[in-house]
Amino acid sequence: MRSSPTIDRDDLVLHTRHRVNALHHAVRPSTWLDALRLNAADTSTAAALRVGVAVAVVLVIGGLAGQYSVAGIASLGAIVSAFCRPDPYRVRMPRLVFVAVMLWTSVAVGGLLAVLHAPIAVQIVVMALLGGVGALVVAALHLVGPGAVVMVFAANAALGSVADWRGLVTAMVSVMIGTAVGFVAAIAPWIWVQVARAFGRDVTLVEPAAGVAYDSIARSLVRVTDRRHLELAGRVVVASALAAGVAVALGLQHPMWAAMGALAALVGVQYHNSVRRGVQRLLGNVGGAAIAAVLLMIPLGFWWSVVFVVIFQTIAEIMAPRNYGITSLVVTPMALLMTALGAGLSSGVALTRVFDTFVGVVIGIVIAAVTITRDDRVGDPSRS
Repeated sequence: MRSSPTIDRDDLVLHTRHRVNALHHAVRPSTWLDALRLNAADTSTAAALRVGVAVAVVLVIGGLAGQYSVAGIASLGAIVSAFCRPDPYRVRMPRLVFVAVMLWTSVAVGGLLAVLHAPIAVQIVVMALLGGVGALVVAALHLVGPGAVVMVFAANAALGSVADWRGLVTAMVSVMIGTAVGFVAAIAPWIWVQVARAFGRDVTLVEPAAGVAYDSIARSLVRVTDRRHLELAGRVVVASALAAGVAVALGLQHPMWAAMGALAALVGVQYHNSVRRGVQRLLGNVGGAAIAAVLLMIPLGFWWSVVFVVIFQTIAEIMAPRNYGITSLVVTPMALLMTALGAGLSSGVALTRVFDTFVGVVIGIVIAAVTITRDDRVGDPSRS
């Protein structure tokens, strides 16, 4: 039996009203003030320091080897240590290997686009699909950490630095070395305990989330077919492609940053979380761009750039659970300095990043509002 046209019309009106309320929520002063709030979180300074040490080790190795152009890509591999921090070590290990493979794949994809001289339209589509697949897998496996945006950033770094097949191989080897260092840093306490026990010392290993049941990677991957995860992936693909396309149409030089802005804004489970993260990313990028502009005007050189990258990375890991805006404040100059390690950047590129990010965040929020679901509406504060 077909539903009444009146009921269908009423449902359409109700859904449209929710979409309008969602967009209105994005521009409320209370929403922007909420973005400045610090969340209460049990942050592990030791874990954050291990991420910083992993990045430092990789950059120092790259610098001593004279491989300045790929040191930044290698350091992205070391960020694998920022994933799965709440997981028990035996659960964390295979998950970190899986994340490492995702990073290798991302660098390979970006490098292939560069070597094959893919047109910008192809780059946008491939990067959008990469972001969507990354978001889908991260959500299905419940991978805690920087998220799929790191995958797109790694691919974009390879796209901008690889010139030929030899360069692609070098980039792949570099990111593999980086992930190996990051893996060791992430499980360093477990390694230390095993070595101590081998020498007869009675040492107790403090396990995160002890007693919590975890699914295997294979079983977790079955969840990629869940409607909620597929909807998120679809949003990411559409928003990333649209953001990058608009950036190209506006003549912006780095459209993939717009794609990453859209992706970062869409990772919230609920709509109001997406808006909060979007606002935090935008505010953080504005402040971070100012910091980056000052640093890029100074002839830092490789080693001072390494110092600032490590400091920013460590602060980002400490603040990530507390406020994404502060995280973005330090991630922005860190990302630009990483990029500058392989190719010189002017201070003007920091301002360009703000414009690109603004385009991405706005489009990400609009896509989230237009595609708002019933689950999203439950978490929409505009209803209260």
